[in-house]
Amino acid sequence: MADDEVKKQECPPGAPVWMCTFADLMSLLLCFFVLLLSFSVMDAQKYKMVQGSMKDAFGVQKSKQAVDNPSSQLIIPKEFLSTPIAVKIKQRLEEEVAEEIANGMIEVETSGNAVLLRMKDSVAFEFGKATIRKQFLPILDAIGKVLDEIEAKVTVNGHTDNVPIRKDGPFTSNWGLSAARSVAVVEYWAEKFKIPTHRMAAIGYADGIPLAGNDTPEGRAKNRRVEFKIELPQTALTFKGLKELLAE
Repeated sequence: MADDEVKKQECPPGAPVWMCTFADLMSLLLCFFVLLLSFSVMDAQKYKMVQGSMKDAFGVQKSKQAVDNPSSQLIIPKEFLSTPIAVKIKQRLEEEVAEEIANGMIEVETSGNAVLLRMKDSVAFEFGKATIRKQFLPILDAIGKVLDEIEAKVTVNGHTDNVPIRKDGPFTSNWGLSAARSVAVVEYWAEKFKIPTHRMAAIGYADGIPLAGNDTPEGRAKNRRVEFKIELPQTALTFKGLKELLAE
């Protein structure tokens, strides 16, 4: 009879060994889903539609309605996010200055949530002066018209080459020349389009941010430029007549 008895095997203390692997797997899955949530960008309009559907389905709604959508902090760099509104504003500006772009006078590009226009300084100003050329005024009018239709901030950046200017002129350095040119542009927009001052800025960089080397005439000509950086708000934009542009 003793041989028929089942021998009992002692279990080692603690959890089974396979539990360690299982716990690691669950931790990795949790981190994965947290990472997915941090990547997500909630659509406010769709969230409110789902919220209304849930209310109609269950017939229960708190007295205080939630108006803000849940959000999470994005860890993706802004330059990797698509900005369709910036692209549409770029297209609008390209339509306004299509002739100048075709002639190589203006370059237009997007950078994150901003649109950048780059213009040769020979078109905008006389050499060594900050007086706006007459041929530059229609271009400023075209850009100012778009700025008047959107709630955006524009920064006018003046750039020069590294050649010192004459001391007997109105400016003693390239700093003063580049800053005066930027100021002339924002003053023109403020007077003609009544764009608020908090939406405009004028900066002079002198020869601090060259696009090419200053050791050749071609490089110096490329460095002498005026740039317009139009920064679009992160939230919804306010338009005055561009409904068709954003209707897509």
